[in-house]
Amino acid sequence: MENAPILVPTDRCLLRPATRDDYDAIIAAIESPAFPQELPLPDLYRQGKLQAWFDSILVMSQEGKACVFSIDLQSGARGIGQVSLVRRGTSASWNLAFWLHSSYWGAGLAAEAARAMIRYAFTVMTVGEVWAGAALWNQRSIKTLDKLGLQPVDSEQRDSDLSGLHICSISRENWLQTCREAGRNLA
Repeated sequence: MENAPILVPTDRCLLRPATRDDYDAIIAAIESPAFPQELPLPDLYRQGKLQAWFDSILVMSQEGKACVFSIDLQSGARGIGQVSLVRRGTSASWNLAFWLHSSYWGAGLAAEAARAMIRYAFTVMTVGEVWAGAALWNQRSIKTLDKLGLQPVDSEQRDSDLSGLHICSISRENWLQTCREAGRNLA
């Protein structure tokens, strides 16, 4: 049981560690006509750097510098998106990112998967703080981050090269407090 894969279930999703086999799902999402081409993944794809980036993020996961889960549906659909955490330098802060194939937008699946990832970060990984960002034009992602309880980061706390982005975060302490107030089970 020592080498059993980590699986994080939600009501409708199953988060599993991403593998090289998930690369085609990224391509399928990017090539969907509704997928915003202004986002980093399509840009990497156009530059011919997407495969190298994906391989590097998988290596970072093996090294404990990232945690990347592919999102499957409990009903059987595989690789509908991904949710990840990447360590911010050497700190206890990690960056949250997520994407879904456009055919699954609007059903709350991104929030469900990201909420599970945040719970995993704070309860299993004992991360100190989760940060996330979304382009100011990407109101759907900003609304998802708000639903997750992330709060806007003061402009003095963030890098100046992040203009045009909605940057937010939540600390482990604030997340635990919110869970206690809501009477949620942390496990």
